[in-house]
Amino acid sequence: MLKKSLKLKTTPNTSLWQQHKKTLLLLSLFGSIQACGGGGGDSSATTPTIPKSYAFSLTSTLTNKCGEKLPYVDVELFIQNSDWSVIEKLQPDASGVFSFTSDSELINYTIAAKTRQIGKAEGLDFVSFNQVKATTAANYQAQHAEQIDNANCECVTKNVEVTHAPISNITKVTSSANFSDTEIINSQSTHFVNVEACRLVDGSWPVHSFSIVGIGNNSNVLGAAGFIVDFSQTAMNNNNEEIWALAAFDGVENVSLNNGHQTFTTHQSFLGLEHFAINVAEDDNKVDLFNSHVYVAETDYQSNAEVIFSEVDSAFGSIKISSQHQVISSVSTTSFAVEASDKKPNVDDVFFSEIKSDWSYDYSDVADYPMAIISVHYQAFEPIANTPMPVTWKSYGEITGQLPVTTALAGYDDIINDDTLILGTNTILVQSKNTNDYANYLLYYQNASNSTFVNDIKSYHIAIEK
Repeated sequence: MLKKSLKLKTTPNTSLWQQHKKTLLLLSLFGSIQACGGGGGDSSATTPTIPKSYAFSLTSTLTNKCGEKLPYVDVELFIQNSDWSVIEKLQPDASGVFSFTSDSELINYTIAAKTRQIGKAEGLDFVSFNQVKATTAANYQAQHAEQIDNANCECVTKNVEVTHAPISNITKVTSSANFSDTEIINSQSTHFVNVEACRLVDGSWPVHSFSIVGIGNNSNVLGAAGFIVDFSQTAMNNNNEEIWALAAFDGVENVSLNNGHQTFTTHQSFLGLEHFAINVAEDDNKVDLFNSHVYVAETDYQSNAEVIFSEVDSAFGSIKISSQHQVISSVSTTSFAVEASDKKPNVDDVFFSEIKSDWSYDYSDVADYPMAIISVHYQAFEPIANTPMPVTWKSYGEITGQLPVTTALAGYDDIINDDTLILGTNTILVQSKNTNDYANYLLYYQNASNSTFVNDIKSYHIAIEK
């Protein structure tokens, strides 16, 4: 009986087995039809492609006297394709912010902003960037003297009376604050005239430096420096005038320079301001440096040198070709080793054929300079009043490319066109020791987010002015 039970359990049910065979046969037949193209589809499952989008934003600001960044809305933005054709024209919101959603990861764009310098006519500033990442938040710093709002600023102007060690012959004075003149009262007293200090209302005053260098009674170089940190503290002088009084007793240090150094300028940067600016001549063997003040631990030393290869007048206009070098370091002697290249760039200095008649350009013969910043200066005319209007169009791009100046921008094509007078061009070829990646160059010039980018930077300048 046990054997019979086991046999029954190992024998398949005939009816169920036949149904299973039919099912397998149908599945096999259906698969064969699909493999031969029947059924009009793929047997594998497909996932629908979701279009990607990239959020782009740009903030336009104008900075007032006390360093406050305010929205600037007298500006428009053109989003463009890689060939500079316009995708969309945008207006900023009340905060000066442009927002755009792009289908492409890389975009071109051009800013068109009204600009004005003190004492000059209102003009236009065009700024273009080539193949930037759409997800990079960008900034635009506007310049318009008549639209700066200082309502939130507290600005005070007074004389600063500096007392110092005896200096019989003053050779140099500096201040991080704006001032109109200096007056030597005697060997131990010097006045800085009409010094202006500004802060946000109820905010902190900036820390401003004042320095004096000259010859002491023993024919040695002497220096005196000091800082005003609170401009609400005043004093009365002998003429019953309200002034700021400063006792300056930080001495100067003579720092030796390497032989064969170039002419250069240098200054100290700390607390957001530039201090103790110096011009160093080629034959100077030392620098008179204020190097023992209370802020020295947070000081960076910035030095800049230039080599001029040619500066001539030609049929094209006034031509200047030069190289420049900038070094920023927390070590003064590292900064003082700044040295602009004495090798002339490999460019056509006769016909300047790197920029073509169709406004394409090619500076690839200048090796290892990833970015070209090219500005075109125009003398345009305001379309309604027909008065002169200065216009500059600056483009940030790779070392070869196409300038956007031939692109018709809606609302501006009657100002910039083939008939607009060109006053000149200025090309800057840029090389940062920090990076060779073009994307990193864009990142700095779009929003200056990478401060190390300019710590060691070289450039060639080709300027043509008609």
